[in-house]
Amino acid sequence: MTGFGAASLEDENLISRAEVKSLNSKTLDLNVRLPKGLQDKEFEIRNLVQKYLERGKVLVSVELEYASKAAAPSQLNTELFHYHFGNIHLEAGKLPIPVDSSAILQSVLRLPEVLSPGMGRENREQEWEIAMKACEQALKACDDFRISEGKVLAVKVKGYISNIRHLLSEVETLDPQRALMVRQRIEEKLASIQSDSAFDPNRFEQEMIYFLEKSDISEEKVRLANHLDYFLDVLEKEPHAGRKLGFISQEIGREINTIGSKANHAPIQKLVVLMKDDLEKVKEQCLNFL
Repeated sequence: MTGFGAASLEDENLISRAEVKSLNSKTLDLNVRLPKGLQDKEFEIRNLVQKYLERGKVLVSVELEYASKAAAPSQLNTELFHYHFGNIHLEAGKLPIPVDSSAILQSVLRLPEVLSPGMGRENREQEWEIAMKACEQALKACDDFRISEGKVLAVKVKGYISNIRHLLSEVETLDPQRALMVRQRIEEKLASIQSDSAFDPNRFEQEMIYFLEKSDISEEKVRLANHLDYFLDVLEKEPHAGRKLGFISQEIGREINTIGSKANHAPIQKLVVLMKDDLEKVKEQCLNFL
């Protein structure tokens, strides 16, 4: 979901610049910065953003600038102008110097909010049109950036899933050895307790069946392989499947953890650690998918 896009448009008088920045987020968290004269257009910008970006912490920034000061419309705040001019003129008259009204006039016009650029109503539609076009181009650029980045991430994630599958094949190779070791331990234990007068063959048989069921990882291996196939299938075929891939990776993690806890076999548990390492990388990258 991370991305960046920028665009700049210019006509005879106006220059509009737009930037879109996106970071990971479970929902669409949108912050819009517009020029003062276009702040009532935020709703339209939000609707435009939702056409391109479904999730992410998104910052949209739009700037407007007139090519020349002469072309820039302006609005005079007459109340503020008279207030500042009267006060400055009154205080200047108290000084032992000649009062220069023209100099005072120029100074007052430079004060904040006395003369506001870009507020002319006759140019407002032109300002909004160029600002919206720049914003849409920036959103397209951001979306293209995310698509390109997503293809790179997909290759990485497929590599991690392939590593887990390879480690699972090594578990398959080691499992018969583990079963043989379990059998040898059981036979040794059986030989040592058969002479015990309190030995109950029926109870022992029940306990052995329970133990063998608890240590069997055949189902976990099958389910893990199926989850890996399903993950790749969703990654290839379903758009905007970031949440779904996250859920599948959780199921993969459950099977890996169960194999590790039931195996009770050091070489297999080492492989489980390696699988967990690759799975954490998968989960981290899934946060970047829509």
